[in-house]
Order: sequence, then structure tokens, then C-alpha cells
Amino acid sequence: MRALEANGLSLAGGEPLFGEWSEAWGRQAIRILLRAAPDLDAVFCGSDQIARGAADALSETGVRVPDDIALVGYDNWTVIAEASQPPLTTVDMNLTEVGRIAAETLLRAMDGHSVHGTRLVPGELVVRASTRA
Repeated sequence: MRALEANGLSLAGGEPLFGEWSEAWGRQAIRILLRAAPDLDAVFCGSDQIARGAADALSETGVRVPDDIALVGYDNWTVIAEASQPPLTTVDMNLTEVGRIAAETLLRAMDGHSVHGTRLVPGELVVRASTRA
């Protein structure tokens, strides 16, 4: 929301929508958003599964992704993101690296070398056909 505000934009509908993490919720959320902000041009979903449901609902209502509305998911759940129509742009949380670091930290702690603090692992935007530059 800070990034939107910094660029003179606001969140469609005014507030984030929250629901269950399912394709059904993605379809429902799109219907809510289109009623609240019929001129919206992009949707960011909290998971690829939600985004896939959103993509289905957009298609069913005649909205073209990304021509009319850009769509982004989160997780880079490849089986979902690549099979969506169109394939989803998504955020990859780099969970393999998170797991590797967690395992190494645990092994060090078990050897008596505990580490304190927070370790940040950068995510990556994986651009596919549901958005365009």
C-alpha cells in the first residue's frame, strides 16, 4: 500500500480483501473487486491458488488478462502458476534457500553455536504472461 501511495495510487476498493486460501475465494474476490472498482487494472493475490481462481473468474466475465487487468500471485507454486490461463506472474519466496538456512542454523545450534537475530532471504518476481511490462 505504501508503494501505491508513493506513486499517487490507491488500493481498489479501499482495503485488502481477506478470505480462505482457495481458488473459490479467488473467484469470489474478483466479483467483489469488479463491483467495488470496475476500472481496476491490476490484482495482487496472496497465493497462486487464489490467483488461479481470480484468473478463471476474470475469463468468465470477459476480462482479458493481462490486456484489461494484470494479475500476480504469490508462492511460485509452479504446478498452479504455469497451468493457469494465462500462466501467472508470481513472487517466489525462495523457500529452498529459506529451508537450507534454517537447517544449517539448527545444526549449528545443536553443535552449541546458536545464532540470534533475523536473516532475510530475498524473494524474486517470476514474470509470466499474466502481466506485461
